[in-house]
Amino acid sequence: MPEMDGIELTRLLQNAVPDVVVVLMTGKASVPSVVEAMRSGAIDCIQKPFRATTLLPVIERALEVQRLRASNRRLEAEVQRQFEQLVAVNGELDAFAARISHDLRGPLVNMRGILEIAREDAINQELPDPKMLGLGVESGNLALRMVKDLLDFARLGDQPMAMAPVELDKVLRDALNAVNLLTQGRNIIWDVGPLPCILGQEGLLLQAFVNLLSNAIKYTSGKEVAHIAIRAVASPSSAAEIRFSDNGAGFDSKLADQLFKPFRRLHSNDEFIGEGMGLANVRRIVERHGGAVRAKGSPGEGAEFTLTFSLINLPAVTTDQVSG
Repeated sequence: MPEMDGIELTRLLQNAVPDVVVVLMTGKASVPSVVEAMRSGAIDCIQKPFRATTLLPVIERALEVQRLRASNRRLEAEVQRQFEQLVAVNGELDAFAARISHDLRGPLVNMRGILEIAREDAINQELPDPKMLGLGVESGNLALRMVKDLLDFARLGDQPMAMAPVELDKVLRDALNAVNLLTQGRNIIWDVGPLPCILGQEGLLLQAFVNLLSNAIKYTSGKEVAHIAIRAVASPSSAAEIRFSDNGAGFDSKLADQLFKPFRRLHSNDEFIGEGMGLANVRRIVERHGGAVRAKGSPGEGAEFTLTFSLINLPAVTTDQVSG
């Protein structure tokens, strides 16, 4: 052949098509050339002239080697795919453990606070406040629902979720009740507007709302009067956009993407206690609903988080301010 010999061609073929099987035919075979051909990837070398009875067994063996190579490559690809799935599952398990420890803290803290109040009443031989005990029971029920929802969420993996119409107004009311104890002794002005109906999983959306409200309450703790708004905003597309905004500590918008990474925080524990899982959970939940989350803020001037979902029916936006 011009420019190259059969051994060089074999090397090029092996690099280009790893599963190809090469049998060299030559009229000038020598021990060194045959060894070099085998090292380059040829499985056999036939001396010219040859008979068909000599060639046929070699071709049969070559085809079998090719089948084995293709089979091995498929097995390697399958092993690699399963390994990557295992890594992803382990990552999900780690994230799941972090979500459990983070999200259950709210209702458990509520229950502990209510039990401490009830214990003080018992020590002082006073009857416990039935309303307060009722809140404790609601916190317990919320914790149980959260465990169930998180377990269901973990089992889903990347499978599609079963969606149903969800009234976000109801989700918001439940979330506000869940964070009620965090607002005690605070002067918070709530700006709450009507929210739309979307397709989703109510329990998981409740957890996302609770995380966002808890953050807003926490990061406005340095304000004498906190302003927290939850509004549906007009969208140029057929999407529902829900915006959570506050006048709290805020953050540098250039670092917004860091907020949604597990265990990443833009404030130290000396400023605000936390684990850095709340917003990571929010993003995961919203994205599993086919939506998206974006954030912007300014240090000392507040933060804004916008959740985007597929819309079912977006009511007109009106102002409804409530002091709390």
